[in-house]
Amino acid sequence: MRYSRSDRIAGLALVLVALMCSAAVLAAKPDGKSIKRARPPKWSNDVLDAFFEDARDKLVGPRPVYSQAPTVAAAANGTAATPPEIQSGATDAAWSKLIDAETIEAEIKRLAQAAADDVATPSKFKGGAYEDCRRHFSVLAMLFAVAAEYDGVVRWSDVAPALRDSFARAGYNCKVGTDQTYQESLNRSHDLAELIRGIRPQVPPAERAADWGQVSDRPPLMQRMEIAHQERLTKWLANERQFVQNRDEVRHEAQLLATIAAVIAREGFDYWDDEQYAQYARDLRQATSDIAAAAELENYDQAKQAISRATKACTNCHDGYRE
Repeated sequence: MRYSRSDRIAGLALVLVALMCSAAVLAAKPDGKSIKRARPPKWSNDVLDAFFEDARDKLVGPRPVYSQAPTVAAAANGTAATPPEIQSGATDAAWSKLIDAETIEAEIKRLAQAAADDVATPSKFKGGAYEDCRRHFSVLAMLFAVAAEYDGVVRWSDVAPALRDSFARAGYNCKVGTDQTYQESLNRSHDLAELIRGIRPQVPPAERAADWGQVSDRPPLMQRMEIAHQERLTKWLANERQFVQNRDEVRHEAQLLATIAAVIAREGFDYWDDEQYAQYARDLRQATSDIAAAAELENYDQAKQAISRATKACTNCHDGYRE
Protein backbone atom coordinates (compact mmCIF):
# COMPACT_ATOMS: atom_id res chain seq x y z
CA MET A 1 0.00 0.00 0.00
CA ARG A 2 1.32 3.40 -0.96
CA TYR A 3 0.87 6.41 1.30
CA SER A 4 0.68 9.99 0.20
CA ARG A 5 3.27 12.53 1.34
CA SER A 6 0.73 14.22 3.64
CA ASP A 7 -0.15 10.87 5.25
CA ARG A 8 3.52 10.17 5.95
CA ILE A 9 4.00 13.63 7.57
CA ALA A 10 0.90 13.15 9.74
CA GLY A 11 2.12 9.70 10.83
CA LEU A 12 5.56 11.08 11.73
CA ALA A 13 3.95 13.83 13.81
CA LEU A 14 1.92 11.26 15.75
CA VAL A 15 5.08 9.27 16.49
CA LEU A 16 6.88 12.39 17.78
CA VAL A 17 3.95 13.29 20.02
CA ALA A 18 3.88 9.78 21.44
CA LEU A 19 7.63 9.87 22.13
CA MET A 20 7.36 13.21 23.97
CA CYS A 21 4.47 11.98 26.09
CA SER A 22 6.44 8.86 27.00
CA ALA A 23 9.45 10.98 28.00
CA ALA A 24 7.26 13.18 30.19
CA VAL A 25 5.79 10.14 31.93
CA LEU A 26 9.23 8.65 32.53
CA ALA A 27 10.53 11.95 33.91
CA ALA A 28 7.60 12.21 36.29
CA LYS A 29 7.72 8.55 37.33
CA PRO A 30 11.24 7.12 37.13
CA ASP A 31 11.31 3.34 36.63
CA GLY A 32 7.53 3.42 36.34
CA LYS A 33 7.16 3.97 40.08
CA SER A 34 5.15 6.78 41.70
CA ILE A 35 7.14 9.52 43.45
CA LYS A 36 6.85 9.52 47.23
CA ARG A 37 6.72 12.98 48.71
CA ALA A 38 7.02 14.08 52.34
CA ARG A 39 3.78 14.84 54.11
CA PRO A 40 3.14 18.49 55.03
CA PRO A 41 4.40 19.23 58.57
CA LYS A 42 1.95 19.46 61.45
CA TRP A 43 3.04 22.25 63.77
CA SER A 44 2.49 22.00 67.51
CA ASN A 45 0.52 24.70 69.34
CA ASP A 46 3.60 26.26 70.90
CA VAL A 47 4.92 26.93 67.40
CA LEU A 48 1.59 28.11 65.99
CA ASP A 49 1.09 30.48 68.94
CA ALA A 50 4.30 32.30 68.03
CA PHE A 51 2.78 33.56 64.77
CA PHE A 52 -0.20 35.73 63.89
CA GLU A 53 -2.79 34.27 61.54
CA ASP A 54 -2.45 37.41 59.43
CA ALA A 55 0.43 39.74 60.34
CA ARG A 56 -1.15 42.55 58.34
CA ASP A 57 -3.83 42.92 61.02
CA LYS A 58 -1.14 43.73 63.60
CA LEU A 59 1.13 46.05 61.64
CA VAL A 60 1.05 49.70 62.65
CA GLY A 61 2.03 52.74 60.58
CA PRO A 62 3.05 53.12 56.94
CA ARG A 63 5.06 50.44 55.23
CA PRO A 64 8.79 51.22 54.86
CA VAL A 65 9.92 52.32 51.42
CA TYR A 66 12.65 49.76 50.81
CA SER A 67 13.54 51.28 47.46
CA GLN A 68 14.88 54.32 49.32
CA ALA A 69 17.09 52.31 51.67
CA PRO A 70 20.82 52.09 50.89
CA THR A 71 21.74 48.79 49.30
CA VAL A 72 24.37 46.43 50.60
CA ALA A 73 26.45 47.06 47.50
CA ALA A 74 26.23 50.83 47.99
CA ALA A 75 27.28 50.52 51.59
CA ALA A 76 30.22 48.31 50.61
CA ASN A 77 31.34 50.86 48.02
CA GLY A 78 31.01 53.73 50.47
CA THR A 79 28.24 55.39 48.48
CA ALA A 80 25.40 54.92 50.96
CA ALA A 81 24.12 58.06 52.64
CA THR A 82 25.48 58.35 56.16
CA PRO A 83 24.02 60.75 58.75
CA PRO A 84 26.48 63.40 60.03
CA GLU A 85 26.33 62.02 63.58
CA ILE A 86 27.60 58.66 62.30
CA GLN A 87 30.50 60.24 60.42
CA SER A 88 31.77 62.26 63.35
CA GLY A 89 33.07 61.25 66.76
CA ALA A 90 35.31 58.42 67.88
CA THR A 91 33.81 55.88 65.50
CA ASP A 92 34.67 56.24 61.82
CA ALA A 93 32.27 53.54 60.62
CA ALA A 94 28.57 53.73 59.86
CA TRP A 95 26.41 51.62 62.14
CA SER A 96 25.46 49.27 59.31
CA LYS A 97 29.13 48.36 58.91
CA LEU A 98 29.23 47.18 62.51
CA ILE A 99 25.85 45.57 63.14
CA ASP A 100 23.00 44.28 60.97
CA ALA A 101 19.43 45.41 61.52
CA GLU A 102 18.55 41.75 62.15
CA THR A 103 21.13 41.53 64.94
CA ILE A 104 19.70 44.64 66.61
CA GLU A 105 16.19 43.20 66.48
CA ALA A 106 17.28 39.77 67.71
CA GLU A 107 19.19 41.20 70.67
CA ILE A 108 16.27 43.42 71.68
CA LYS A 109 13.97 40.38 71.69
CA ARG A 110 16.44 38.37 73.78
CA LEU A 111 16.81 41.19 76.29
CA ALA A 112 13.02 41.52 76.48
CA GLN A 113 12.79 37.91 77.64
CA ALA A 114 15.70 38.32 80.06
CA ALA A 115 14.13 41.45 81.59
CA ALA A 116 10.76 39.70 81.93
CA ASP A 117 12.46 36.92 83.90
CA ASP A 118 14.20 39.44 86.18
CA VAL A 119 10.95 41.21 87.11
CA ALA A 120 8.94 37.99 87.56
CA THR A 121 8.55 38.79 91.28
CA PRO A 122 9.53 41.73 93.49
CA SER A 123 11.62 39.44 95.71
CA LYS A 124 13.66 38.16 92.78
CA PHE A 125 14.26 41.68 91.54
CA LYS A 126 15.29 43.03 94.93
CA GLY A 127 17.36 39.92 95.65
CA GLY A 128 19.88 40.83 92.96
CA ALA A 129 18.11 40.67 89.60
CA TYR A 130 17.99 44.49 89.57
CA GLU A 131 21.71 44.39 88.72
CA ASP A 132 20.99 42.24 85.67
CA CYS A 133 18.14 44.58 84.76
CA ARG A 134 20.54 47.48 84.88
CA ARG A 135 22.76 45.78 82.30
CA HIS A 136 19.80 44.74 80.14
CA PHE A 137 18.26 48.22 80.14
CA SER A 138 21.61 49.89 79.46
CA VAL A 139 22.23 47.68 76.44
CA LEU A 140 18.64 48.26 75.27
CA ALA A 141 19.14 52.03 75.54
CA MET A 142 22.28 51.69 73.43
CA LEU A 143 20.53 49.54 70.81
CA PHE A 144 17.61 51.96 70.50
CA ALA A 145 20.11 54.82 70.21
CA VAL A 146 21.80 52.99 67.35
CA ALA A 147 18.42 52.20 65.76
CA ALA A 148 17.49 55.90 65.92
CA GLU A 149 20.63 56.83 63.96
CA TYR A 150 20.85 53.72 61.79
CA ASP A 151 21.88 54.31 58.16
CA GLY A 152 19.34 51.88 56.74
CA VAL A 153 16.01 50.22 57.44
CA VAL A 154 15.73 48.90 60.98
CA ARG A 155 12.66 47.86 62.94
CA TRP A 156 11.17 50.22 65.55
CA SER A 157 13.23 53.20 64.36
CA ASP A 158 10.13 55.42 64.57
CA VAL A 159 9.94 55.09 68.38
CA ALA A 160 13.63 54.35 68.97
CA PRO A 161 14.61 57.84 70.24
CA ALA A 162 11.94 57.86 72.95
CA LEU A 163 12.64 54.26 73.94
CA ARG A 164 16.35 55.08 74.13
CA ASP A 165 15.62 57.77 76.73
CA SER A 166 13.12 55.60 78.60
CA PHE A 167 15.49 52.66 78.98
CA ALA A 168 18.41 54.94 79.75
CA ARG A 169 16.52 56.27 82.79
CA ALA A 170 15.57 52.77 83.86
CA GLY A 171 19.17 51.63 83.53
CA TYR A 172 20.49 54.45 85.69
CA ASN A 173 17.80 53.91 88.33
CA CYS A 174 18.45 50.16 88.58
CA LYS A 175 21.59 50.75 90.60
CA VAL A 176 19.37 49.83 93.57
CA GLY A 177 16.52 47.38 94.08
CA THR A 178 13.56 49.24 95.57
CA ASP A 179 9.79 49.26 95.15
CA GLN A 180 10.12 52.26 92.85
CA THR A 181 12.79 50.75 90.61
CA TYR A 182 10.90 47.46 90.49
CA GLN A 183 7.75 49.18 89.26
CA GLU A 184 9.69 51.14 86.66
CA SER A 185 11.44 47.98 85.49
CA LEU A 186 8.12 46.14 85.31
CA ASN A 187 6.69 48.95 83.18
CA ARG A 188 9.67 48.86 80.81
CA SER A 189 9.33 45.09 80.51
CA HIS A 190 5.67 45.53 79.55
CA ASP A 191 6.70 48.16 76.97
CA LEU A 192 9.06 45.66 75.37
CA ALA A 193 6.45 42.91 75.30
CA GLU A 194 3.96 45.23 73.60
CA LEU A 195 6.58 46.46 71.15
CA ILE A 196 7.51 42.94 70.04
CA ARG A 197 3.81 42.09 69.63
CA GLY A 198 3.53 45.01 67.20
CA ILE A 199 1.95 47.58 69.53
CA ARG A 200 3.74 50.92 69.70
CA PRO A 201 3.99 52.32 73.25
CA GLN A 202 2.70 55.81 73.94
CA VAL A 203 5.95 57.75 74.24
CA PRO A 204 6.82 61.46 74.07
CA PRO A 205 8.80 62.80 71.10
CA ALA A 206 12.58 62.82 71.44
CA GLU A 207 15.60 64.00 69.49
CA ARG A 208 16.86 61.40 67.04
CA ALA A 209 20.54 62.15 67.61
CA ALA A 210 21.75 60.71 70.91
CA ASP A 211 23.57 62.46 73.70
CA TRP A 212 25.75 59.42 74.20
CA GLY A 213 26.91 60.47 77.63
CA GLN A 214 23.30 60.14 78.80
CA VAL A 215 22.50 56.82 77.10
CA SER A 216 24.32 54.53 79.50
CA ASP A 217 27.02 54.27 82.12
CA ARG A 218 30.16 52.54 80.93
CA PRO A 219 30.25 49.68 83.52
CA PRO A 220 27.07 47.82 82.41
CA LEU A 221 28.19 47.98 78.78
CA MET A 222 31.60 46.64 79.80
CA GLN A 223 29.84 43.79 81.60
CA ARG A 224 28.02 42.88 78.39
CA MET A 225 31.32 43.04 76.52
CA GLU A 226 32.90 40.59 78.93
CA ILE A 227 29.96 38.20 78.53
CA ALA A 228 30.31 38.33 74.75
CA HIS A 229 34.08 37.98 74.78
CA GLN A 230 34.94 35.69 77.67
CA GLU A 231 31.84 33.54 78.10
CA ARG A 232 30.85 33.13 74.47
CA LEU A 233 33.29 34.05 71.70
CA THR A 234 36.38 32.64 73.43
CA LYS A 235 34.55 29.34 73.99
CA TRP A 236 33.06 29.14 70.50
CA LEU A 237 36.41 29.86 68.86
CA ALA A 238 38.36 27.34 70.95
CA ASN A 239 38.22 24.86 68.05
CA GLU A 240 36.79 24.63 64.55
CA ARG A 241 33.97 22.31 65.57
CA GLN A 242 32.63 24.78 68.11
CA PHE A 243 32.98 27.57 65.55
CA VAL A 244 30.96 25.70 62.91
CA GLN A 245 28.24 24.69 65.38
CA ASN A 246 27.85 28.25 66.71
CA ARG A 247 28.65 30.27 63.59
CA ASP A 248 25.47 32.34 63.65
CA GLU A 249 25.90 33.12 67.35
CA VAL A 250 29.56 34.02 66.77
CA ARG A 251 28.45 36.55 64.18
CA HIS A 252 25.74 37.93 66.48
CA GLU A 253 28.01 38.39 69.49
CA ALA A 254 30.88 39.78 67.41
CA GLN A 255 28.64 42.42 65.83
CA LEU A 256 27.27 43.39 69.22
CA LEU A 257 30.77 43.62 70.69
CA ALA A 258 31.98 45.77 67.79
CA THR A 259 29.05 48.13 68.34
CA ILE A 260 29.70 48.49 72.07
CA ALA A 261 33.39 49.12 71.33
CA ALA A 262 32.35 52.00 69.07
CA VAL A 263 29.85 53.38 71.60
CA ILE A 264 32.15 53.50 74.64
CA ALA A 265 34.61 55.64 72.70
CA ARG A 266 32.02 58.34 71.99
CA GLU A 267 32.00 61.73 73.60
CA GLY A 268 30.48 61.64 77.07
CA PHE A 269 31.91 58.28 78.14
CA ASP A 270 34.79 58.03 80.58
CA TYR A 271 38.21 58.35 78.87
CA TRP A 272 36.62 59.07 75.47
CA ASP A 273 39.17 61.87 74.88
CA ASP A 274 42.16 59.73 75.92
CA GLU A 275 43.91 58.77 72.70
CA GLN A 276 45.32 55.52 74.06
CA TYR A 277 41.89 54.41 75.28
CA ALA A 278 40.33 55.39 71.95
CA GLN A 279 42.95 53.31 70.13
CA TYR A 280 42.18 50.24 72.26
CA ALA A 281 38.49 50.71 71.46
CA ARG A 282 39.25 50.98 67.74
CA ASP A 283 41.43 47.86 67.89
CA LEU A 284 38.63 45.92 69.58
CA ARG A 285 36.04 47.21 67.15
CA GLN A 286 38.13 46.17 64.14
CA ALA A 287 39.00 42.76 65.57
CA THR A 288 35.39 41.88 66.40
CA SER A 289 34.19 43.15 63.03
CA ASP A 290 36.73 40.77 61.48
CA ILE A 291 35.31 37.92 63.58
CA ALA A 292 31.83 38.67 62.28
CA ALA A 293 33.11 38.73 58.71
CA ALA A 294 34.96 35.43 59.25
CA ALA A 295 31.78 33.84 60.58
CA GLU A 296 29.95 35.02 57.48
CA LEU A 297 32.63 33.39 55.29
CA GLU A 298 32.91 30.30 57.53
CA ASN A 299 36.64 31.01 57.87
CA TYR A 300 37.79 29.60 61.21
CA ASP A 301 41.46 30.56 60.82
CA GLN A 302 40.55 34.19 60.21
CA ALA A 303 38.19 34.20 63.19
CA LYS A 304 40.85 32.61 65.41
CA GLN A 305 43.39 35.28 64.50
CA ALA A 306 40.84 38.03 65.10
CA ILE A 307 39.81 36.78 68.56
CA SER A 308 43.48 36.88 69.58
CA ARG A 309 43.62 40.56 68.57
CA ALA A 310 40.37 41.24 70.42
CA THR A 311 41.72 39.59 73.57
CA LYS A 312 44.91 41.64 73.34
CA ALA A 313 42.92 44.88 73.00
CA CYS A 314 40.77 43.99 76.03
CA THR A 315 43.79 43.02 78.14
CA ASN A 316 45.69 46.19 77.31
CA CYS A 317 42.66 48.35 78.06
CA HIS A 318 41.87 46.62 81.35
CA ASP A 319 45.47 47.01 82.54
CA GLY A 320 45.21 50.78 82.25
CA TYR A 321 41.53 51.64 82.61
CA ARG A 322 39.73 48.95 84.63
CA GLU A 323 37.33 50.50 87.14
